[in-house]
Amino acid sequence: MSEQSGGPASPDAAPSSNHGHQNRRDRRNRNNSWNNTNRITTFVGDPSIEFLKGYVYDVGPKSKDQFSTTTERIGQYIQGNGSFKKGGGDFINAFNPNDLRFEDIPDPTVPEDTKDIVKIEIWKLQQKEAHARRNDRQDVINAAYSIVRKQCSEALWNRVESHKRYAIVQANMDVIELLKLIRNALYTGATTRNSCVSTQDALIKLFTFKQSKPMQNADYLKKFKELTELVAFHGTIIGIEDARVNEILKTVANNTNMPTPEETQIAKDKVQEQFFAILLIRQADKVRFGQLLADLENSFIMGEDRYPKTITKAYEILVNYKKFVPQTHDPNEHGVSYYTPTDTESTQHNTNSDDSNNNTRDNRTQSGRGNQGSGRGGPGSGRGGRGGARGAGRGRGNGGRGARNGETH
Repeated sequence: MSEQSGGPASPDAAPSSNHGHQNRRDRRNRNNSWNNTNRITTFVGDPSIEFLKGYVYDVGPKSKDQFSTTTERIGQYIQGNGSFKKGGGDFINAFNPNDLRFEDIPDPTVPEDTKDIVKIEIWKLQQKEAHARRNDRQDVINAAYSIVRKQCSEALWNRVESHKRYAIVQANMDVIELLKLIRNALYTGATTRNSCVSTQDALIKLFTFKQSKPMQNADYLKKFKELTELVAFHGTIIGIEDARVNEILKTVANNTNMPTPEETQIAKDKVQEQFFAILLIRQADKVRFGQLLADLENSFIMGEDRYPKTITKAYEILVNYKKFVPQTHDPNEHGVSYYTPTDTESTQHNTNSDDSNNNTRDNRTQSGRGNQGSGRGGPGSGRGGRGGARGAGRGRGNGGRGARNGETH
């Protein structure tokens, strides 16, 4: 039967339609297979450590912000890992991104009385414990070096390896210096750049960094300290002025004419600390803290130096500062103001009130008469009639009395 007669289709028709659908499915499958093969996988670090999954050092738009969180996370992992029990306790502090360093483990002081056997034995035990702590720490440092390395993407690691200091860092397995190289690579990019250019970039990043409106104070402080550490990493010393150092020496040196190297360093540290403290205030969000800076400047003009001396104090001021908001009248608010006059004002007010009432009555009388007359003269129009009616109504009392008086006379 022909197709036109409504009979069944020819045997070749159905396979042709199915073949078209099959081709489309095949193309989709090939495209999906190609996409799965060529899809860029996100670097998540060492897959064997679930606690550190996603906490990585990598190049990219948010890589600089990841440095702090990743470093802190690794410190927490090492301290909480049971296999690092002996030497892992120091790492949560050492891996502070704002202060990358280990506290020294000093040797105990030799007793003055070397003939005192008890004190000598105690000293030997303390010396042995210090030596053991240093060895335990070094074992964990070696393991931490490997952990940090595995959290670095290949793109970032290529930058780190190209740094001129990498060979020394690698030979010593110095994890703290490795973290500093990573931070430098993240903030300055290529590590093979001219040292002057890298130093200038670090300074520019510090002095152009501002707290944005949505940035929390804690995040602002963390980023600020990272940038100051980056400047120090390049060996650049800023904020130390001889005149200010000499002023501080007057308070810390036993002999200001011949201060010791230790006293001079203390003075320099204090001067630089205040430099960064004031910079922290100046680069804070102007919407929230612009008035604070103006208050500090005005106080200094008036002879009172209220600028913070330390970064800790500057941060405390930012956290606790309350911006003054002047009270203004809101036209949408309704209310009644009450005023209580003094005796003299009350007497004067009553006198003025009586005069005002008398004048009001006189005015009403005159107005009533005028309106009455207006009412008489306005019957000719609709509006005039209504006006006249109102006028006559208000002046009815006086008019009536006037009419009766007229009748009497």
